[in-house]
Amino acid sequence: MTDAVFRDLVAAAARPYRPCGRYAWHFAKGKLGGDPVFGHLMRHPVLPAGGRLLDLGCGQGVLMALLRAAAERHAAGGWPPGWPPPPTGLACQGVELAARRVRTARTALGAASVRQGDIRDVPLPASDAIVILDVLLYLNREEQAAVLARCAEALAPGGILLLREADAEGGLPFQATRWAERLACAARGRPRQPLTYRPAREWAELLAKPGFAVTARPMSEGTPFANTLFIARRVS
Repeated sequence: MTDAVFRDLVAAAARPYRPCGRYAWHFAKGKLGGDPVFGHLMRHPVLPAGGRLLDLGCGQGVLMALLRAAAERHAAGGWPPGWPPPPTGLACQGVELAARRVRTARTALGAASVRQGDIRDVPLPASDAIVILDVLLYLNREEQAAVLARCAEALAPGGILLLREADAEGGLPFQATRWAERLACAARGRPRQPLTYRPAREWAELLAKPGFAVTARPMSEGTPFANTLFIARRVS
């Protein structure tokens, strides 16, 4: 039952990307259906029920599309009884650097859904939740620390930051992660893109410095990779 519901959610979330072309539509279906972090967010009460959610480095906005589809499904009935209610009161906005992805997100989700900007210096509004999935590896170590500090400033006490990054001490799965990312960079025309990885323990230490209480969860189920989801709640 729940697997079928999640497949329906993925299909509903991907549907608004059809006018954006086959690539955008297939990417949305593949990313939402194949990346375990999205199913995890549906099956576990991680995100707040309301407030503002800021998705930094959001790409074409698939997380926001999934949250919208979940809210619509919940309102219509048929929500699995074992799942927590989706966060129907979240006002979601993304920030994305690539102009093409911004255009895709705006076409699928609305003109106000995503603003173009660099997460290193774009103003971060006061938020209740911030999500950064597989983005900080593109920044150097100092920039990574600075972005996390800025996120802490934007979150009120009790606010949550969800960070997903590869574990550099993840053995062969980490090597698979690194090579897959290198191939993806080459496909985007940036084969020499600098990539900065850290061990999971170091990510946790980095998050603790600006005042986060951190829980780490493996987030690679069903994939060959070595990813970790850090659930960081601001406590100071």
